[in-house]
Amino acid sequence: MSPRVRPFLVALAAALAGCASGPPPEPALPPLPVAFANVPKDAQPGEPAAAFWQGFQDPQLDALVARALDANFDLRLAVARLREARALARFAEANLLPQVAGTAGVARVRDFNGPDNTLVPGQTVYSVGLDVRWEADLFGRLSAERRAARADLLTIESDAQALRLSVTAEVARNYFELRGLQERLRVSRAALQTQESTLRLVQARQEVGRGTGLDTERARALVQRTAAGVPALEAALQRTRYRIAVLCGLAPTALDTELDAQRPIPGLRSVALGGIGSPESLLRRRPDVRAAEFGVAAAAERVGVARSALFPRVTLGGTLGHNASRLGDLGDGSTYVYNLGAQLLWTLLDFGRLRAQIAAADARSEAALRAYEATVLGALEETEGALAGYTRSQQQAQFLFDAARAAEAAAVIARGRFEAGVVDFLVVLDAEREALAARDQLAQSQAAAAVALVSVFKSLAGGWEPGASSR
Repeated sequence: MSPRVRPFLVALAAALAGCASGPPPEPALPPLPVAFANVPKDAQPGEPAAAFWQGFQDPQLDALVARALDANFDLRLAVARLREARALARFAEANLLPQVAGTAGVARVRDFNGPDNTLVPGQTVYSVGLDVRWEADLFGRLSAERRAARADLLTIESDAQALRLSVTAEVARNYFELRGLQERLRVSRAALQTQESTLRLVQARQEVGRGTGLDTERARALVQRTAAGVPALEAALQRTRYRIAVLCGLAPTALDTELDAQRPIPGLRSVALGGIGSPESLLRRRPDVRAAEFGVAAAAERVGVARSALFPRVTLGGTLGHNASRLGDLGDGSTYVYNLGAQLLWTLLDFGRLRAQIAAADARSEAALRAYEATVLGALEETEGALAGYTRSQQQAQFLFDAARAAEAAAVIARGRFEAGVVDFLVVLDAEREALAARDQLAQSQAAAAVALVSVFKSLAGGWEPGASSR
């Protein structure tokens, strides 16, 4: 390149780059609080435990989570995407290195260079050699592509970890809902037995003239209403079993026998919440926030790739080899040939295509930044909401426990007083309805409290270890 031409090209490229460049967008985030506003009383100093599900001390839950992490189909898909991203990152890395290709060929050559323009007899030419090509990364296009591919890889790794956390929490949530449904079903069946016993008592009293038909029909109506609720609970129980099985990568009915045995809902007093960390550490730990952060980095690098199209691309290359008219002469020093050269490609007139591509890359970069901002605020909102819900669910479960115990005592007293002829049968009906409703609400609240604790662990990114990668 002429010494007079090169400064002009560099200056023109710099001017074009300056016209296309703009100030990078900055995140618009509010200041982070030092601590969470809804810190539970049982929270401890430090960060949350990694394998949060083990804190429930339920071997069956541990086994289900292990199955899901090993065989869940969404996780398998995430692993495949992760392998693809790793391969693309290696591809972008290799683009910075020269490309060497082996060549070999045979051709029949004819020439028209005779004195009277007659055809000179042709000959066969054999060739073998190496073809070398290397693009000089003078303006950083290849380096930006490599950094973007690396950021894509980190984004997908974080997405995979977020999916692992989500699947784990989904298994735990459905497991505790299953235990809650089993308890509700047990309560309904036990209440049904009590109500059927009461119905028989009322019928016997009517037969001896101590009761009325109204009491008998009221008792029968209560039995039928309670019995009507059992099929709905059984159907919900089956759906939950099917969901757990599919989360574990199994057929819907594969775990019916294993999950049939009833186990108690864990008492939250026996489960250690552990540390919850700070909002700042939460944002460093949560995989969805990290994925959004890496997405911002990838989009920013692709802005650089788009802007590099304004600069010339310089490729160096050459061929080293041998050409001979006889196959046996290949490799002989007299047949050695080579050529070396450089190619410059520079788009000088594209009618705004490059500027449009740069503008689109800038817009994608800003969109990625706004998505990051939304993810950060969403993470803080989810965590504060989960902590508040967990605290309130503990209080509700305690109130309902006291209410259920009182309602059961009242039902026993009412039944005894009715048998003694002190109160009307309507008092017994009301007491038994209240007792059933209170026990059912208690079972629901206990399951909801366990699910609320799972939500806390999920929002705190329990089970996530920064820097860990999937298989």
